[in-house]
Amino acid sequence: MINEEIITAIDIGTSKIFGISCLLKETGLEVIATHLMNFSDDIVKKGRVADIEEVSNCLYDVLKALKNQAGEPIININIGIGGGHLNGVLYPRSIEIEPKGREISESDINTLKKDVQGSILAAHGTDRHVLYTIPQNYIIDKVNTTSKSPVGMHGNVLQMNVHVITCEVNPVLDIKNCVKKAGAQVEGIYPHSWAVAEATLSEEEKKLGCLLVDMGKGTTDMLLYGNGSMVMTDSIKLGGESVDTDISKVLHTPVNYAEEMKKKHARADYNIMIQEKQQSAPENIDVFDLSGKISSTVTSERLSQIVYARIFQIFGDYIKKSVEKASILQGRTYAIILSGGQARQNGINELVQSIFNIPVRTGLPRGLLNLDKAYQFPEFTSAIGTVLLASRNERKKTKQGIGKKIEDLWGKIKRNF
Repeated sequence: MINEEIITAIDIGTSKIFGISCLLKETGLEVIATHLMNFSDDIVKKGRVADIEEVSNCLYDVLKALKNQAGEPIININIGIGGGHLNGVLYPRSIEIEPKGREISESDINTLKKDVQGSILAAHGTDRHVLYTIPQNYIIDKVNTTSKSPVGMHGNVLQMNVHVITCEVNPVLDIKNCVKKAGAQVEGIYPHSWAVAEATLSEEEKKLGCLLVDMGKGTTDMLLYGNGSMVMTDSIKLGGESVDTDISKVLHTPVNYAEEMKKKHARADYNIMIQEKQQSAPENIDVFDLSGKISSTVTSERLSQIVYARIFQIFGDYIKKSVEKASILQGRTYAIILSGGQARQNGINELVQSIFNIPVRTGLPRGLLNLDKAYQFPEFTSAIGTVLLASRNERKKTKQGIGKKIEDLWGKIKRNF
């Protein structure tokens, strides 16, 4: 039996912190506490902590709220990270099995992992940290295996394709410092894109090949799947905030007004609007100055043009080029899933589909019991996916612990006889 245990995930965004605590049960993960705190845009910039004291205080308040709802102190938390400094690529590595034809062991896999980590550290030095080395598939004597592990099989040459995630050291240390100051400790760290994939993608989508894009306010994270394996993980320091800044500069209006105009009146698919030559008269929108007074007006068409230009740049110039480079390794991508707060922008699915010429859908969170409808939106998928990944690891550790106890018991029985 799996003991009921509280698992907590925290998502630190550019302008908000969202915390969620779930009870790990045999029937699944049941939500028992949630708390959302908004803050000013200057304490977290482009996914990185800019004010340790303020972020620590906000974290403390979020953890206190979760504790009050859950009825238990929140000590261990799981964090999602992105921030434009995260990168993951597929590394192929192989070793010869000596003596030839012997049974492959766990130590052979560990040797391959260490070889990959050594290569990464040699290339990047101490500025980057190897966060994860995840084997994707194994090839024995040039034949692909369908097994998740080659242990127990026989061969002459073992090849492992491993997805390696690296990140900058200092941003992670800053987050851990904030968590410590808030009275807790980091139990696990997970890439935003992995977490979002856990909360939104089906196994069939991963097998067919898909691109997940999590577009937040300050950063955009992406994860490419091919044949069920992770091919590329990446993060760039561009997001919805870049669109807001463009509107602010062009129309001479504060950023908060620019963001509101974008959400209410703009469409990202300006290119399609022009092609279709819509007959309806363009809407005139009031533009406010710093004092809150109306300074001018702008048409919805012009506003959409500004929004389109930046989002097209993010997807057309940055994401598409990264995907095309990685796709050489994995073949065709069949679908794109958009998540994060900017996935709610009007017309963004249509724009992205026109750029990639493949189907696009919005990624909504799933997989939790008792999740309030207020959090069943794209901007909450990262935290929800983080708690799902953490629960999977907890179940794995529990299973391994049970296996170890059985192994020890069996050893005692054999010794007695």
